Amino acid sequence: MTLLLCSIQSFLNMKESVQITIILLLLMGKSEGDPRSQVVKLVCDQYPVNNQTIAIPNFLQTMTKIGTQLRSSHSGTAVTGTGPDAMYGHGECYGDLSTDECVLCYAEARTRLPNCFPEFGRIHLDGCFMRMNNYSFFDENLGAEDTTLCGATMLTVVGFHDSVRRAVANAVIDAPKNSDFFARDVSPAGGAIEPVYVLADCWNTLNETSCTHCLIRASESILKCLPSSEGRAVYTGCFLRYSVTNFLNQESTHVTNGDGSSKSQLIQLICKNQQENNRTIFIPNFLKAMLDINIIMQTSHNGTIVTGTGPESTYLLAQCYGHLSTGECLLCCAEARTSLPSCLPNIGGRVYLEGCFMRFENYSFFGELIGDEDRVICDNVTRKDDDFQQAASKAVLQAIESAPKSWNRHAGTQSFVSGTPNKSAYAAADCWSTLGVDSCSQCLQKAGNMTLGCLPGSMGYALYTGCFMRYSDTNFSNPDNQNQRRSDKGRTTIIVSAVGSVVVFIAASITVFIAWKHRNKSKARQGSNDNKLLKILNSSSLNVRYSTIEKATASFDEANKLGQGGFGAVYKGVLPNGREIAVKRLFFNHRHRAGDFYNEVNMISSVNHKNLVKLVGFSCLGPESALIYEYLPNKSLDHFIFDPIKGKKLNWAKRFDIIFGVAKGLVYLHENSKTRIIHRDIKAANILLDSTLCAKIADFGLARSFQQDKNHISTGIAGTLGYMAPEYVTHGQLTEKVDVYSFGVLILEVVTGMPNRGTQTSEYTQNLVSMVWNHFKQGSVSELFDRNLMLQNDGYDDTKKEIEGVVHVGLLCIQEVASLRPTMSMALQMLSKNIKPLPAPANPPFTPASNIQVTEFSTNQALQLRLNSHASVPTVSDSFFGPR
Repeated sequence: MTLLLCSIQSFLNMKESVQITIILLLLMGKSEGDPRSQVVKLVCDQYPVNNQTIAIPNFLQTMTKIGTQLRSSHSGTAVTGTGPDAMYGHGECYGDLSTDECVLCYAEARTRLPNCFPEFGRIHLDGCFMRMNNYSFFDENLGAEDTTLCGATMLTVVGFHDSVRRAVANAVIDAPKNSDFFARDVSPAGGAIEPVYVLADCWNTLNETSCTHCLIRASESILKCLPSSEGRAVYTGCFLRYSVTNFLNQESTHVTNGDGSSKSQLIQLICKNQQENNRTIFIPNFLKAMLDINIIMQTSHNGTIVTGTGPESTYLLAQCYGHLSTGECLLCCAEARTSLPSCLPNIGGRVYLEGCFMRFENYSFFGELIGDEDRVICDNVTRKDDDFQQAASKAVLQAIESAPKSWNRHAGTQSFVSGTPNKSAYAAADCWSTLGVDSCSQCLQKAGNMTLGCLPGSMGYALYTGCFMRYSDTNFSNPDNQNQRRSDKGRTTIIVSAVGSVVVFIAASITVFIAWKHRNKSKARQGSNDNKLLKILNSSSLNVRYSTIEKATASFDEANKLGQGGFGAVYKGVLPNGREIAVKRLFFNHRHRAGDFYNEVNMISSVNHKNLVKLVGFSCLGPESALIYEYLPNKSLDHFIFDPIKGKKLNWAKRFDIIFGVAKGLVYLHENSKTRIIHRDIKAANILLDSTLCAKIADFGLARSFQQDKNHISTGIAGTLGYMAPEYVTHGQLTEKVDVYSFGVLILEVVTGMPNRGTQTSEYTQNLVSMVWNHFKQGSVSELFDRNLMLQNDGYDDTKKEIEGVVHVGLLCIQEVASLRPTMSMALQMLSKNIKPLPAPANPPFTPASNIQVTEFSTNQALQLRLNSHASVPTVSDSFFGPR
């Protein structure tokens, strides 16, 4: 093995006659599990097809054939037609992708590659490859378009080069020997060297020798990227990538990620018979519509797009059914985007899948309810008895009644089959989002009546122009409405519940006893570990003597106090070397929780981003623990935007830079740091401003050190009421979307100069979120812009339009359903205007304060609890709390 490695390394050092183009790109690091459907390179050839009338059908048929093969084997090769208009195609997903991820990547490739038409082309993505041409290129492994893409981040750690070379060489050696021509390698971390992750993949149309030659050339090229932290070699017959970020998927390959694939199964594809005359305009419009709808569906369950004008324009509608998760929706839409282009060059088509619907036409059809293509599909193989028929009828009628009234025009119902234990009939109804309540009801009434005509069959579908209806004896979704069992089952239910309660009580008692014994036994071990960690903390280069901190802050003189946060007070200090610092004096000492504090300090100190406040030191060996941060002279954002005088210092350009900076900082915390961090308390008071008014996020990571003690009753909520997402307040559901919600509220505050507070009446609270939402719906949101922006005079229409777009992003971030909110990286793209048009936001949460079960602590109560316990309490800042 050593000799072989040396041979490979010698080969890599040789000069190759082929000219290699090195392109330096800023490649954003992606956390493990991110989608692999990002486009790396699209190359269009310089010569067009011979006869478009023949080539277009051949092109579409070839892509369809490849897609069918990819679902089962991760690669596909197809040839359609003969002569100069024949179409040769090859597609391949890299070996570590699951089947679902392969479908997503191929959908992106299939949507983008036709942009080369009427020329041929190839497209490389981070997870797959696709190429189309009019000759057999399947055995090619070298080409003029071979390229290497290098990351912008440079690493100068000793040993990094050798680590990359070893990992690349291992993958290059292994891939040609494997049956799928794929290999991965990970060089272990050591000292200051981070692990290096490598992927090598050859197209399966090559043989072992050709694969080896291609990867060796790619290896020689990619190593020229060093000392870059990232490199990709995009070659004619292979793909090679290394990175210090783990982009690889788990070892198990070619499996689905869940039941998402079952919800993206094709039910029926319906194409119009009439073909478009002016294909050179219509097809590009269609392709642009497919790209635009994909962007919308990243953050929404439905969307509409119009591209072009006149008879060659494309109107497109896509909708996922209401019971789908975001991931299932994306996968279903990927299948729809893969299937629907098969209707080209016809002027229209629609596709119904188990979880979504997509349709395109050359006219506006968005308000249509019924049409000539409406149909019913029945399963007449399995016949059910009368009891099931009654249950199915009940479930269908309930869905018809409920769906038009729901916010997403969806209803899922379940009806128990009489006399048959554990048997039910299930139904679901969905209307397209472009329909109103009455139109939805009319469509479902017709569809429901037709669906029930499938009985006594076990399953029936109604595929209608404006809605979708189905029933089944199998639970295909999580029903929205769980019907109660018949009243004669009531006594049994009560008995079972009572017995269950006793069992739960006994189990809980045993669990508590075991935990108590375990805790007593582990105390001695924990004390020993904490003593060792205290020694490590004491010897750390970041450790600062408590006496030094006292001297720097004049013994925490009130004159030096900068503010009060959820975890402690902040003081300005000056070190002996003259450096100004900000000291967060925590409410209690971490001497007895050294492990938590050590892990927290390690995490925070490793985070480095220009929009995050930098930790420069700590102390945990004095009366209180303390964290030392860089000092920012302009204090926090709330001192400006909520002040009628200081607010004039922030014009719109500066405010947008602050919003943009906060977004970049949150993207880093959520995705690009070694440890994924959810802030939980994004608010104006935690956004600090440096001397140039650059935004820096403070207090990130602290919530991880202040988790609730399992031995104390606590709501476990950390954050500021008014900025907190509804699912976090009411159910404790903590995801990155909690920060997205807070960021949305922050946007509205920065734009309006008003805090998210209001005067509560007996029935309603008109706070900032509700005010902005109402004005947004009325098209008058500019009336709420901060007067300090000085936009009252004419001549600021472009600026007002830009601000309205930012408010639009803010409202997308505060949608009540967490899955509808964009990720922070998506919000950043929206602010960068890389996503157009923006999807319509759904309602923000409007929850009566009396319905939210959360204990509020006054500042004095919270402080007293902190002083009396080593554990922390819910960190709930004293902001207005009510309907949002």
